[in-house]
Amino acid sequence: MKKKHPTPITGRLTTTKLIAVVAADLGTEPKQVRDTVLATFDAIARAAASGHDVAVTNFGTWLAYRTKRRPARNPQTGEVTTLAAHRAVRFRVSPALAGAVRRRDRKFSIRKAPKGARTAPAAE
Repeated sequence: MKKKHPTPITGRLTTTKLIAVVAADLGTEPKQVRDTVLATFDAIARAAASGHDVAVTNFGTWLAYRTKRRPARNPQTGEVTTLAAHRAVRFRVSPALAGAVRRRDRKFSIRKAPKGARTAPAAE
């Protein structure tokens, strides 16, 4: 059962604190939430490692991509070497979340409005 007011978050949110906050918000045991949170992170990691993008609406997208081979310089010695092509991942934050961070909107939620809940503009 979801509480009316989300648990306030103070300071850095680690995995352990994330599990505690979600458990408090849902009114469940942290042991149950831990498995769900870790399974979610694991699914994201497996998708990215397989070269697939992961998009979470109103949150952001993890993008898997390949880099090209390129020259690089060692700043200590000045020696120029070639970096091999490799796979990497980056995170692109959604515009909605970026705007909420800029506004410091502590009540921001990534949840979409239920279908049919949107009101049409009033006709004049």
